[in-house]
Amino acid sequence: MTHEGGAISTTLSSSRAAGPNSAAIIGTDARIEIDRVWYTPTSFRVIATDGAVLESYESRVDGRGMQYQAFGAEGAVANGDPAGGLLPLPIAESVAIMGALDEIRAQIGVRYPGEDA
Repeated sequence: MTHEGGAISTTLSSSRAAGPNSAAIIGTDARIEIDRVWYTPTSFRVIATDGAVLESYESRVDGRGMQYQAFGAEGAVANGDPAGGLLPLPIAESVAIMGALDEIRAQIGVRYPGEDA
């Protein structure tokens, strides 16, 4: 993918195989390598272009690390604010995304069990 200012990003995913679940952010002066599983509190290193480790952070989390999001959601719902006061719920955007996904499914012939033929 290309972004404003010429930045480039890539992603790879699979629902049939286990990948490394790591991430890297690469800049002109250094890169950040984020250990698996990158979307939970995890360890990372900042590495210079010559390979020297400039900084490192080690983290150990019990479970999958997503308990923080679950605790936050639980508190938000209990307080009557499903967005948790962080961001407004982007309902229109979510509906538009689901519409695009439905269109993709229709074009490639994917149907979920229980859907009308």
